[in-house]
Amino acid sequence: MTGRERILRQIAGKKVDRIPLVGGWNLGLANVAELAQLSISEYLADPLGGVIKANLNLGVDALAFPVIPTDIMEIRSGSLEEHNFKEVEPEALLKRAMAIPDNEAEVLAKFDAVATEQEFRRNFQGLIERLQMANLEFLPTLWKVLANFSLYFDYGYEAFLAAVALYPEAVEKIYWESGILRNEQNKIVLKLMKEWSLLPIIFCGHDICDHRGPLVSPNWLHEYYWPHAKRSIEPLLEAGVRLIHHCDGNVMPLIDDMLECGFTGFQGFQYECGVDPVIIRNKALKYHKNPLFLGGLSVTKTLPTGTPEAIKAEVDYCFDFTSGGRGLLLFSSNCTVVETPMENLRLAYSYAAKHRVGGQ
Repeated sequence: MTGRERILRQIAGKKVDRIPLVGGWNLGLANVAELAQLSISEYLADPLGGVIKANLNLGVDALAFPVIPTDIMEIRSGSLEEHNFKEVEPEALLKRAMAIPDNEAEVLAKFDAVATEQEFRRNFQGLIERLQMANLEFLPTLWKVLANFSLYFDYGYEAFLAAVALYPEAVEKIYWESGILRNEQNKIVLKLMKEWSLLPIIFCGHDICDHRGPLVSPNWLHEYYWPHAKRSIEPLLEAGVRLIHHCDGNVMPLIDDMLECGFTGFQGFQYECGVDPVIIRNKALKYHKNPLFLGGLSVTKTLPTGTPEAIKAEVDYCFDFTSGGRGLLLFSSNCTVVETPMENLRLAYSYAAKHRVGGQ
């Protein structure tokens, strides 16, 4: 069974020979080079090729949009530093909202379909071609399909959260505009998914929570954000694309709204934050007969510090909470940290590959 066949059958709830394995999120240039069995200089001659080889050696079927380390000293990927926004006031969001037209036609008039398609081609086509040459599937990882919750990247956390409290209608208008524009954008996404023969699945979402819970009140999000998130992904849902929401932090208070929005899959799971995938799956079964779970391997505890027995136990737990691996695509909960021993990662994937779904 090819990786593509395995994933397509798994997301459809059909019999598979083993659980699909997903890779691509590993930090540490030396780690990835080790997995690829390359020297540092050999890896740096073609970093993407090194990432592909590393994941082929892990036996994965697909890659999420890959992390590609290029700096031997790099220890993290992506960050937001609040001091860069110390001059930003919440009124910046109010000013932005006031400049947004009041009707949908005027919002859509500024949508540039040609530029949007060109950007997607520039960001994804070369990667997809390289993966296909290696007989690896691309698990579409498209953060921009969903109405953009993460305004803190533009304004910082302090100004964003203050605006949520002071100017909720203004923040909602920004989300309203985003929902309209991304609805239109996602028609182009569907066209390209068909052209590139991508899997009918998209991994997306935004970081809405920290370890304590949502950054913003769930009631506020229910009223001001989720309706526009739902609007943004309507073309994808209507086309039968399965959507998986990224789940960092304690997302438990938001699961119902994610399901109502149209998500039938979840990725991540920081168990130490109180996330219970058993509860999530039981809720999700009311919306879809085969909810998807992308992840399961803890990057904060088990992979970096776990014993072989602990690693096997966590893989077993992933199979348990999915009733024998149904709908499960094994992946790390986030990027594996540079301190992670590669033998732990190899063990997790090789052990998972021995399992049969539902005892098959």
